[in-house]
Amino acid sequence: MEINDIVSVVATSGEYIGKYKGVEDGSLTLEDPRMIIRADDGGMGFARGIAVTGEENPTSVTFNNYVFVVPTNEKIAGHYQEATGSIVTPPKTPTIIT
Repeated sequence: MEINDIVSVVATSGEYIGKYKGVEDGSLTLEDPRMIIRADDGGMGFARGIAVTGEENPTSVTFNNYVFVVPTNEKIAGHYQEATGSIVTPPKTPTIIT
């Protein structure tokens, strides 16, 4: 993973998405983090933060305990970029709609 890649983090408290900032002494830092939440229609969405009682739209979060971190699916990464106001870049491979 490279700095600023959009990654998904699974922790015992839930699943999160954000821009990878690195790992130091086993602690993982994300910028513009969002918690993944279940939508009423059964889909998914992004919370405006990472904790119910935490500040809205935090600029970063550091995980001291996490299960794993993986690159985020391109479609979900695009939705994340839209939700956070990040610059949206075209997918690496073209999407063909029939």
